[in-house]
Amino acid sequence: MTAAYLSGVLCRRTAVLEQNESGSFAQLEKIFRTGKRREKPVIDGAGQPFEIRGIFFYQKAERAEWYDCSERGMEAMVIDFGALTQKNQDAFFRCSRCFLVGSVSGWQLADFAALAAEKQKWKKWCEYFVSFGEEEAVKMAEQYLDIRIRQIPLQKNALMVTGESMTFFGKFLR
Repeated sequence: MTAAYLSGVLCRRTAVLEQNESGSFAQLEKIFRTGKRREKPVIDGAGQPFEIRGIFFYQKAERAEWYDCSERGMEAMVIDFGALTQKNQDAFFRCSRCFLVGSVSGWQLADFAALAAEKQKWKKWCEYFVSFGEEEAVKMAEQYLDIRIRQIPLQKNALMVTGESMTFFGKFLR
């Protein structure tokens, strides 16, 4: 959703880099290559980015892909670190904006609170978001952790920009 807003609304040349082991981008590319969608990636080849709706996706990105983004004139890079770990936190904190996304749905509230509380030293660098959670649970987490948490609007397609997502992202992305 962030990349769709940066590309579609702010007209920035945008890349999304997968810097985790989830394999989600391989699945995303496979779906778009099978013909279920009419759009075809414009850049083919192993280790190369694929493009969907003007957004360039890099699978299992390493430092070389960061440089490639710069050479290709990317104006915005969204990096999916997956779970924040000791291994990736240095790269996370080198980013110009750090968004920590979690969930505060009943069973996950304790995990989100533990992560945010453990990382209180990050408070001035991080912006906190939740993808799922009851409004009351979000307010409790904000009070307990003394942080501001933005609730990401539910959207059926993360690559589409809606009025609701424009309003949401327009408050903090320029």
